[in-house]
Amino acid sequence: MVRLTAMLLVLLANTCNQQKAVKQQIGSIQDKRWSLVNMGGTVQEKSPIWLEFDTATHRFSGNGGCNKVAGEYQLDGNEITFGKVISTRMACIDAQANERESAFLRMLSDRTYTIKFEERQLQFRDSGRIAMMFDGYKKAAVTKE
Repeated sequence: MVRLTAMLLVLLANTCNQQKAVKQQIGSIQDKRWSLVNMGGTVQEKSPIWLEFDTATHRFSGNGGCNKVAGEYQLDGNEITFGKVISTRMACIDAQANERESAFLRMLSDRTYTIKFEERQLQFRDSGRIAMMFDGYKKAAVTKE
């Protein structure tokens, strides 16, 4: 009985530590600009698509390649849910860029993903597979003149 109680306490402590680590990582989501490097298994070289997160307002903003994008997100444990996604409506000159942006917007609209952090990468996973992967870069400091 004592052994079972000890094992349960260890499991509980590990779970709490993992949740704390996820919260710390998610807290750092705001400090970076996240550039898309993979979407649906396709490497995105020199992608103009990026996201930034505001943890105080639970809003995100970014660029879908041709248009500005924004919306809301909610974090629950290691899951992120996107909602109320909006974008400007300028046409992309390149048809391929237009399709990539449309696919990106579909992947954000009313979707829930499991978040996984690896070094400076942020992964949005769906059913265990990487749906989107971003590289994080420190945002430049804004200076007031």
